[in-house]
Amino acid sequence: MKKVFYSFLVLFAIVVYTSCKTDTNQSTSEAENSALETVTTTPIENVVDTHAHILLPGQELSLNPSTPGSPEELLKQMEAAGVTTCGIMSMVPKDNLDITREHNDYILKLAKENEAFFPICSVHPLDGEAAVKEVERVAGLGARAIKLHPFFQGFDPANPNVNAVVAAAGKFGLAVIFDSISASDGGATGKFVDLALANPNTKIVLAHMAGTKFHEMLLFAVFAKGPYYKNNVYFDLSAIAELYVDSPRQDELMWTMRQIGIKQFLFASDFPVFDLKPAKEVLDRYGFTQEELQLLFHDNAVQVFGL
Repeated sequence: MKKVFYSFLVLFAIVVYTSCKTDTNQSTSEAENSALETVTTTPIENVVDTHAHILLPGQELSLNPSTPGSPEELLKQMEAAGVTTCGIMSMVPKDNLDITREHNDYILKLAKENEAFFPICSVHPLDGEAAVKEVERVAGLGARAIKLHPFFQGFDPANPNVNAVVAAAGKFGLAVIFDSISASDGGATGKFVDLALANPNTKIVLAHMAGTKFHEMLLFAVFAKGPYYKNNVYFDLSAIAELYVDSPRQDELMWTMRQIGIKQFLFASDFPVFDLKPAKEVLDRYGFTQEELQLLFHDNAVQVFGL
């Protein structure tokens, strides 16, 4: 699979050069036009937030000390922001299957009790076969996705056990959400490419769009021009949308998204790190068209998570 990856790199310079020469003026014009269109856009109904953390059993500290990470606080913020559905997620440690099941069961229970939530469970890939079995178990109980965090959980995306979890998720109809920000792994993008190519039937979501390395995600636009990549990688805009709004790189971020395709992107808040209302309002300031906002706030999430 790596041979395929590096062979496609040969195409990268050619495709990006051609794309820049032929599309930059058009994309700039589209961005300017869409900025005008935001004046007349109407509110999107049934907004879906695809990325929220809540306090799990045994946890005392919220990810944001100034915002309680409780389900009650999340529901309160959803109502204030006009968000109707939210993905709530667990994140589990290695070598503790009891906690893994307890946290996943808690997420599943909350989602069953409140239709405003949909469940995103977690496993630790280095738990090996036990992690694969947990993927199957939570899929049978209604999970919509599996959350993995290479930095927080301490694993390399290139580890074969990660591929096994991604394959199992696809087999049982679950998406896999990776935190894609890495300050220490310069090759992370290539590893995600390898996972996507090896598992074409699994929807992979790269949360935060690689942060300050968002331009590297153009690699997926290159692969989409070839026969091997099945366009099964998506990106959530938590953190990154707020980071770049009103900045000199806002237009570059929008251009990058449009090159990849707006159908690959998801609204996400990363509650409680960010509050829902400002996270939602930020996207309205980018200048997306009505059709693009419909995809970002609703349609894409329904397609990725089967809502």
